[in-house]
Amino acid sequence: MTLGGKALSDASDTAALERELARAGALIGPILEELLPSGRQDFLSDAVWYHLGTGGKRVRPAICLLTCERLGGEPSRALYFAAAVEILHNMLLIHDDLEDGDTIRRDQEAVWVRYGARNAVNVGDYMLSVAYGAVLKSPVPDAARARLAQAFAEALETTCRGQALDLNWRGRADLTVRDYLEMVTLKTGRYMALGMVGGGIIAGLSDDALAPLEQLGACLGAAFQIRDDLIDLTAGKGRGGVTGNDIREGKCSILYAHAVSAAKPPDRETLIRIMRKPRQDTTDADVARVHDVYRRTGSLQFADEQAERLVARAFETIERIPAADKEFFRRLTRYMVSRTR
Repeated sequence: MTLGGKALSDASDTAALERELARAGALIGPILEELLPSGRQDFLSDAVWYHLGTGGKRVRPAICLLTCERLGGEPSRALYFAAAVEILHNMLLIHDDLEDGDTIRRDQEAVWVRYGARNAVNVGDYMLSVAYGAVLKSPVPDAARARLAQAFAEALETTCRGQALDLNWRGRADLTVRDYLEMVTLKTGRYMALGMVGGGIIAGLSDDALAPLEQLGACLGAAFQIRDDLIDLTAGKGRGGVTGNDIREGKCSILYAHAVSAAKPPDRETLIRIMRKPRQDTTDADVARVHDVYRRTGSLQFADEQAERLVARAFETIERIPAADKEFFRRLTRYMVSRTR
């Protein structure tokens, strides 16, 4: 299987990269249909495909397949692992919406709103079990399959640890930027690297050779989350036009982490008070006040600067990836951290 590596290598614009990612991501469609049969009357299938049908670019499985190819592997052998990465991603979104109380995902009702909280938990658990099964279906030697399973389990464990900090640090008065970076690296870093690491394992890389891919994921994950924090203040996040959901939830964004230490006492007290309010009691005026504090403390500019530092670190890490086409990883890095949705 060839995924169009030459076209991607020669491409100089975002549209070309998006076409390559879309082509690669589309390859897992039949695998998803096999693993998650649609049309079953089992109180699972409808919710699964309702969620999968709300959109999503399948970027993570595409990254897995394209990374495998760039590292000299056969991407057809990575299809099941790529599908597992996509299923895990969507399972985490379903649970995350419930945990955060977000009612809209990709401009449609979240699964827990449409089908109920109990069903949303069960659907996510079902998808996770299917994802593990997909990993074990990978047509690779037993030793490689064991490494894939370990990488998958470690990514999920680390993501859950980061999510635990995210859920329990909300409205924290002494949150620091260092705390924030620890949280997002746990929550997003290993998870962001998972597709690349899986592609590398299938291509035959040793654990030492995989290390730059894991480090790239850590940088990308943190930069991606910072961008997500900024997008939350716009209408581009697919929440039905509602902005400031992170503020309503009291989430420990990089904006809050910076502002809570940089703000003068009156602003700091206002910030903490609003971030600790129950979601249902947080008004649009409250969101506007917090946004204003972020603006006046320079937190928006600080977030942009932190993202740029992480991109620079990612570019340094890319130089150590054992691939001839390092430009692919540079282009991918720019794409992942410059998104507007």
